[in-house]
Amino acid sequence: MNVQGINAFGAQSLGPQSLSSLDVRDPNAPEAAQNPSNRNQSEQTQSSSDRVSLSEAGKKALADATGKALHNSEAAKTDKARKAEETEEDENLSDIDKKIKELKQKLEELQLELQALQGDDSEAAELERKQIQDQIAITTNQLMALLKAKEKQVQPRE
Repeated sequence: MNVQGINAFGAQSLGPQSLSSLDVRDPNAPEAAQNPSNRNQSEQTQSSSDRVSLSEAGKKALADATGKALHNSEAAKTDKARKAEETEEDENLSDIDKKIKELKQKLEELQLELQALQGDDSEAAELERKQIQDQIAITTNQLMALLKAKEKQVQPRE
């Protein structure tokens, strides 16, 4: 079946004119029956083409589905553009800047792991919290050392 205005071809070119009613046609029907301009052949048209009306709930569901598809498509494009931009920025960064960025990401991940253990009072969770806190301390020290090294590079030599 072909739902005029909703199939892949129709959605790209024209889209549905209205969400209140759609023409549904049988692709195997004779060409004359599918041509809506030939209204004098109404009996043939009735046998191969039906008029369908959508309820308010159906209209809402169709609009939601169409909107979700468009939103997801746009979100994917935005995500790809952001990743490409980050990759381009990473290529322009110095080695120290790349390492600083890595360490900041690692700190964020460790903090999330620590938050995930919140409320767990078991001995295993306590041990894991201690290990994560140690890793955070080590990573923070590494980050501070890199920031000091970067500061020395940036300062004008006098």
